[in-house]
Amino acid sequence: MRSTEELVNALRSAPKQWTDAAIVVAFDNRFEFVKEDTPDATGRLKLLEERGGLAIGLAGVENANAGRVFMAKVFPEYEGQRWAHRSMDRLRNMVHRQSHKNSEKLPIDLIGPEEF
Repeated sequence: MRSTEELVNALRSAPKQWTDAAIVVAFDNRFEFVKEDTPDATGRLKLLEERGGLAIGLAGVENANAGRVFMAKVFPEYEGQRWAHRSMDRLRNMVHRQSHKNSEKLPIDLIGPEEF
């Protein structure tokens, strides 16, 4: 498992075309995020982990030709873990439902490991 500093570095090296990049922190019944512009990202991530959260990946929005696309990717150490992919799928579904509710219709995409 990577340190919080390493996870924050992964956030800082998220694809440049992503806006609103964040570390996805999963809890049993919710998600919280450490955004790229969080003043003390390492401290915020440590606090969320102390409260029972687990940093499972990165998410962001990419501005594409067809509009904005929600992008999400589990961290490499969780690639083979089904529960991590299910959690990220839950997040994608939440974003999809919310975007339709707001009439934004934000497309959902999954990036491959070669893009991470």
